[in-house]
Amino acid sequence: MEKSRRSNLNSVIVIIILSILVITVFLLLFVNFGFIGKKSIHEDAKSYKTRHCLAFYPDSPDALSIAKQLCKGVKDDQIFDYTLIPYGDYYLINYGGEYSFFADKEYKKISIGEISDDGKKIINDYVRYTFKKEQPDKYYNADFIRSISPDKLDFSTITYDINGESLKVAIPQYEMEVDIPLKYMQKELKMNFGFTDELYRKPVYLDPDEKHPLICMTFDDGPYLWDYQYTTSTEKIISLMEEYDASGTFYVVGNMLEDRDIWADYQVYKLLKRSIGAGNDYGSHTQTHLYVLNNMSSAEAIRNEINGPIEYMRDFMGYEMSTYRPVEGVFNQAVIDAQPVPAVLWDVDSEDWLSRDVETIINKVMSYEYETGDIIIFHDIYNETAEALEKIIPQLINQGCQLVSINDLFRYCNIDPSTIDYFYSPNYYE
Repeated sequence: MEKSRRSNLNSVIVIIILSILVITVFLLLFVNFGFIGKKSIHEDAKSYKTRHCLAFYPDSPDALSIAKQLCKGVKDDQIFDYTLIPYGDYYLINYGGEYSFFADKEYKKISIGEISDDGKKIINDYVRYTFKKEQPDKYYNADFIRSISPDKLDFSTITYDINGESLKVAIPQYEMEVDIPLKYMQKELKMNFGFTDELYRKPVYLDPDEKHPLICMTFDDGPYLWDYQYTTSTEKIISLMEEYDASGTFYVVGNMLEDRDIWADYQVYKLLKRSIGAGNDYGSHTQTHLYVLNNMSSAEAIRNEINGPIEYMRDFMGYEMSTYRPVEGVFNQAVIDAQPVPAVLWDVDSEDWLSRDVETIINKVMSYEYETGDIIIFHDIYNETAEALEKIIPQLINQGCQLVSINDLFRYCNIDPSTIDYFYSPNYYE
């Protein structure tokens, strides 16, 4: 009996020792003592563990999936924790790098639903930008540019993902991906990411190839508006430039902007917002257009005359003008001393105001051999100018010209407009 009891005791001891050994081996193989006691910065965080990885995540299947991706293949001890950054109605769950995603208040990864027509237009802008940057051999073809339009994009095949603070758009039709800042897309997605509203302006790629000179088309004396939308010369020109991915600069007269007998505030705002979105810039062409600035009585009078449209665009649109054009291109040192922004002149005159003839305007503008920095002056108050541009714009594009705004030209030439008094073209200063 005693022998049997002793044998059972030995067996128990052996089992205990073996159990301890098994537990020890298990702990050594599967438990990382370096992770014991480690906590997330978030009290309600869940954790996912492997032998060499500890990842904290908010309580949702999408977040768990990211935690598993982070730990996949990790061989050196690593701990991953996340930051939870509020963005309007959503959170950015961020581990750094590519491991981040936007989630709703339940930490579920958000999906993109319907996109507005304006949103589709923005996507189209970025497609054109990418073609110009990456496939210029296709871009400098006016018919090809026109073929890239929102109504030609197959949105049924397009997919969306949010990457950081950008909307990543995959476009199988063109084997292309574009990244668009969420600040421009939140309204178009009907989603609030908390970004401050700001005027959208399409991205403009400035091709450094010398075969593609940067040309500035500028338009004086407008805007010309009346009650029937999309029928005036100003509106036709803006539409035409949108069609060909061209940009220009409109030098507007304050009284033309503020004539409420023509259009209501919301109509003017809608037109300007659309035009700026299409890449166009705006500058002052004085408040009244009644005076050659040299003949004005005082520096204050000169400044007020130039400042009228500047203050209007600042207050009404939140848009800051950076240049002006003097009436008849005339100015002197007294004007320079009084002006709040630099004057922009021109070196190619369409003389549309003189001929008021479509073919004459076309022949005049197309008779030049253009170089980077050439500035063409038109007037957007004439239907003949709008008709002439239907031929001029595609011809210039097919010749390899880039049609850009004055501010884009400044950016290309590394010119800070606040440091100059007046500007003709880069060649004028050589």
